[in-house]
Amino acid sequence: MAVAVGLLAGAGNIAYRRLIHLVHRVVFDTGWSALGLDYGFPFLLLLPLLPTVGAALLVPLDMLFPGEVRGYGLPRFLETVNLKGAVFRARTLVVKSLASAITIGTGGSAGTEGPIAQIGGTLGSLVGQVLRVGQERLRTLVACGVAGGISGTFNAPIAGVFFAHEIVLLRNFDATSFTPIVISSGLGALVTRTFEGNRPAFEVPRHYVLRSPWEVVFYCVLGVLVALAAVAFIRSFYDLTDRFGRWKAPERLKPLAGAVLTGVIGIVLPQVLGDGYEHIEAALAGQIGGWLLLALAGAKILATGLTLGSGNAGGVFAPSLFIGAMLGGAYGSLVRAWFPSLAAGPGAYALVGMGGFLAAATHAPMTAIFLIFEMTGEYSVILPIMFCCVIGYTVCRYFQRESIDTLELARRGIHLEEGREVGLLESIRAEEVMNPEVEAIHEATPLRQLLRVIPSSRHVTFPVVDDESRLTGILSLQDLREVAYEEGLEDLIVAKELATPRVITIFPDESLRDALAKIGYRNIEHLPVVRRDDPRKVVGMLSRRDILAAYNKALIDRTFRGAET
Repeated sequence: MAVAVGLLAGAGNIAYRRLIHLVHRVVFDTGWSALGLDYGFPFLLLLPLLPTVGAALLVPLDMLFPGEVRGYGLPRFLETVNLKGAVFRARTLVVKSLASAITIGTGGSAGTEGPIAQIGGTLGSLVGQVLRVGQERLRTLVACGVAGGISGTFNAPIAGVFFAHEIVLLRNFDATSFTPIVISSGLGALVTRTFEGNRPAFEVPRHYVLRSPWEVVFYCVLGVLVALAAVAFIRSFYDLTDRFGRWKAPERLKPLAGAVLTGVIGIVLPQVLGDGYEHIEAALAGQIGGWLLLALAGAKILATGLTLGSGNAGGVFAPSLFIGAMLGGAYGSLVRAWFPSLAAGPGAYALVGMGGFLAAATHAPMTAIFLIFEMTGEYSVILPIMFCCVIGYTVCRYFQRESIDTLELARRGIHLEEGREVGLLESIRAEEVMNPEVEAIHEATPLRQLLRVIPSSRHVTFPVVDDESRLTGILSLQDLREVAYEEGLEDLIVAKELATPRVITIFPDESLRDALAKIGYRNIEHLPVVRRDDPRKVVGMLSRRDILAAYNKALIDRTFRGAET
């Protein structure tokens, strides 16, 4: 199975990249000539039309497949792999391929690697579904497909293996999954080499040397700098995503607006359009000046946020490489000017910065280290890239716990790295499990009536409310037992006096993990579910038994979903 998945992923990678080239040639190159952009200003003012055409082409695709086209799709992919049985539909291949190829091919600032990972993973899932394998094996086959796709993209089979383990399987280096992933990754690279030749993704100048042991210090400082830049990239990316989300405009208009703004940036700095591979190569060759490198890094951060945050399709792997290369090159120019006898050229720092930024943004240092090593084939780059990647990852994780791939899930309360069982609890909202039939008691109800009504109820915990049905406390059977046998109190005590006034509540959009933590904190059995906009308005009740039942059902569904498809 790993052999079949590896070959399919390699073939899918080639087909996808050729689709991007076709879109670029038909739309971007033809449009560039038709608009007369080679003549410069004022024709360059028409440049935003090109990515806008790409965004417009996504509209009918989004209408056909709502919810599957727009935005950065890797977080949802990771959620499906780790929490939802790793089952993908065949149409995902078509949707992801076409949508991202249109965005990138028409000049949108996005990368191919995220979609390629999803394409390869979907192929692995489909193979597993056809053969009716179990859920764990299906998940492994998805990782095999991802490894084959990434391996073929960069002609870097070791990096493909680590990408699958670090990013997709969340650093779960299981011996049973390692062997098939290695096989698929190797075959993915082999297919690419067979059809496109044995060459890396970037033409990297050879024979980088560490000119002095002191130069390691420069690379360590670079690790800190790219880490801080990665934090800024992650936060700005999701800030722009939120801003587009809050914008009260038709949803299908937002990608058009993002494309226009990206095109406006492209008028001044056209290098930020598309995946930017050719400009990465220029930075690695030391052909771009220091100040321009800085400008390109900042512009790429903004353009990528505008492209993907507005709802256009693509990945962030290539933009991460671009930003890291530009920052590293700018830093290398400065170091070389100040310490000419100790420092290598800007190209060396661009190469190391590329890996360091990738390690920081994706929280995948091993993937970054081996990717750079396989791209150069130079042992002399190992020490600089190791120090830069590990420092970049560590510093970035200190300030930004979640990577750019997992932050979207974390903001929904799903922390994949804490374990799939914990993630399963976090993926279920309280409103999905709560009992909406609330048996509330008015706070003025006398004890005599409580003793008559409550024993006949199937509930054991009751929210106490006022005249406006707003929560004022909570009453349990235990509270009643304490006064049930006290004579003469039946008409003197009311529900409000028996109830616990400080009530622990939960909102409908909070996760079951949050609910379980609150229940465990006070060792209680029930939680009132209240409206977020009115925390005293009860909309349901959630019990410990409800939580455990929902968890067990989700666990069974996840375990057997792969075998049933």
